[in-house]
Amino acid sequence: MTINDLFHRSDFLIIGHRGAAGLAPENTIASFRLAIELGCPMLELDVQRIYSEDGTPRLVVFHDDKLDRTTNAKGLITDYSVEALEKVRCADDLAIPMLEDVITLLAAHPNVGLNIELKSKATADLVAQTIQANPHIPVLVSSFHHDELARFRKVDKATPVAPLFARWREDMRDLANNLDAVAINIAATSLTATRMQALLESKLPIFAYTVNTPSKADKLQQLGLKGIFTDRPDKLEKYLLS
Repeated sequence: MTINDLFHRSDFLIIGHRGAAGLAPENTIASFRLAIELGCPMLELDVQRIYSEDGTPRLVVFHDDKLDRTTNAKGLITDYSVEALEKVRCADDLAIPMLEDVITLLAAHPNVGLNIELKSKATADLVAQTIQANPHIPVLVSSFHHDELARFRKVDKATPVAPLFARWREDMRDLANNLDAVAINIAATSLTATRMQALLESKLPIFAYTVNTPSKADKLQQLGLKGIFTDRPDKLEKYLLS
């Protein structure tokens, strides 16, 4: 199974955003497991670089710069060691996973792909190493930090990549081409019919985030999108079963 296989397996790909973030605490193993159970063929998560107490760099699965919003701790996540984070809890007394914890979960689900977002800088090399050590998992790497994505492309020329955009930019197609990208990921709020036509000229599949209603998903599919990131895969059952 490859990312291209996943792209072609469904007319409209539903990607579990931080797992099933609208149903379980985001970026936790429980959230990823629920997204899989609901039928998501692909999961999305965020990784940041932190360190073990012995100085070993590791990749933690977490979105925010600070722990405050989603955990019982406060402060910058980069100020915590791996060992200190083991004591921190998200809602429902859930732990913050490391990337290898998600890899272990996906080992039992070989047909489920993984979109790894380089949330912070200095993550490209570690992600490339992790992918190399786990070639059985279909991976797409994305980032808003296009320089970090370019760094990843430099050290890993094979794994598919997709630049992320929070707003409309006229140079999106050029940037994607320079990265040899296989897709473009963009905020749904930035899309119009005219803009979609411009993006489709790239011949790349376009994915939009974050879409949580069937009506919005339907409209985006009609515009030519290949799929969406969603917090609520339970509301998009008709696409998951197609």
